[in-house]
Amino acid sequence: MKKILLLTTLFLVSAFSAVAQDKFVPTAEELAKYLPTLKAGDKAPELSGKDTLGVVTTLESFKGSYVVVDFWATWCGDCRREIPALKALYEETKGMKPNGKPMKWLSFSFDFQADAWKNMLRKERFPWPQISNLKKTREDPTFKNWQLRWIPAFFVIAPDGTICGTAITADGLREEIKKIVTQN
Repeated sequence: MKKILLLTTLFLVSAFSAVAQDKFVPTAEELAKYLPTLKAGDKAPELSGKDTLGVVTTLESFKGSYVVVDFWATWCGDCRREIPALKALYEETKGMKPNGKPMKWLSFSFDFQADAWKNMLRKERFPWPQISNLKKTREDPTFKNWQLRWIPAFFVIAPDGTICGTAITADGLREEIKKIVTQN
């Protein structure tokens, strides 16, 4: 019953958010061009960065949970456009426990200007951890290690550290999370 209620809620919020805002809806060709080359079943690369207080957070520290990893930057218009939908999706999933494992979130920013990043975080008040290395996208090895082609880019990481889904829009991420929920 919980799964049916959750899937119905995810569908309704998805339908409402599509009407409520102008969105980037990628074609199949765009998906192929922009999705990361890492795929479901691949081991997630290492990921670490510092929060605004300088505290290091690693993806490894989330092992045993499902983790939504969000790659973004304040200078990225597509990233900023997805923020409202991401926040709504976070609220929908924050109590989720597929297979009895919690669903957690972690965002990594490719911002290189600390003030711009910190100002955006203050403005948006993200309820999940935000980290950065404060390096330009192509200068941060994270971009290459995660085989990114575009941001925003979203991954869902399984409790064992393998990738179980990728997306470049909040709607695509919602679909990847639905797959996890319906498999359990």
